[in-house]
Amino acid sequence: MRLAVLILAAPPGLLPIRIMAILALLAVIVAFIYVVRHLKKIERTIVAYDLVPSESGPRHNVVLIICAVPIILVALLLFLIITT
Repeated sequence: MRLAVLILAAPPGLLPIRIMAILALLAVIVAFIYVVRHLKKIERTIVAYDLVPSESGPRHNVVLIICAVPIILVALLLFLIITT
């Protein structure tokens, strides 16, 4: 509830910027979920054709960390925009 009050209490010039930052955060989160689902689909295909590499865990972790960086950056940007 407090977040909604902070967003709506913005000066008229900042309100569109805050709304766009929220939409950008949602878009990045949706893209992250899409990548995770795609990785799971690839993993199921690899298992189905018995092409399982010996160690796939570290590669998946690196991909997920790289995909999580934009979420962190956009969340920090949103925090800075809301606190101004």
